[in-house]
Amino acid sequence: MLNGIIYLFNQKILEARFSDLTNQEVILDQLEEWLVPVIRGLISELYELKDLGITGSQFHLLNTIHKEKVSNVKRLAEELDVKSSAITVMLERLVQSGLVSRVQDESDRRSVLVTLTDAGEEVLVKAKNYSRDILMNYARLLDEDEQVIIQRVIKKFADYQSVKKSHSSNN
Repeated sequence: MLNGIIYLFNQKILEARFSDLTNQEVILDQLEEWLVPVIRGLISELYELKDLGITGSQFHLLNTIHKEKVSNVKRLAEELDVKSSAITVMLERLVQSGLVSRVQDESDRRSVLVTLTDAGEEVLVKAKNYSRDILMNYARLLDEDEQVIIQRVIKKFADYQSVKKSHSSNN
């Protein structure tokens, strides 16, 4: 099904380049109709981590902490684009689960440093493997050319979001 959607999406994009505004509106209508439910469904599948004892947001937070090695609440809040208070609540649950440890920053007593525990690293590896399996199931629906096309489209969307985020934080 996703294969067919992507094929139609690509066809409509090509047609729109050489057509009038009416066709562009049809494409936008189809994007609204297809894209949001597909993204919501994919995110729901990727974040179905109850068996590991974490939520999708906690997975994202664990992954961010892992990339940073050692981080603080302020930095994590900036990276995840949420309030520090939200990070603090998530961290408390992860600390209680034994997945994250917090220590006072010796150079700045007001700051708390956060790292993954061995158990946190283990859960993160399992969560990443699960997510990768889900993405692989979707990738198998596409031939190699379609995979390249969707990669380019998603990269363009990511670049646009990055620029948009950068502009909004500068204002």
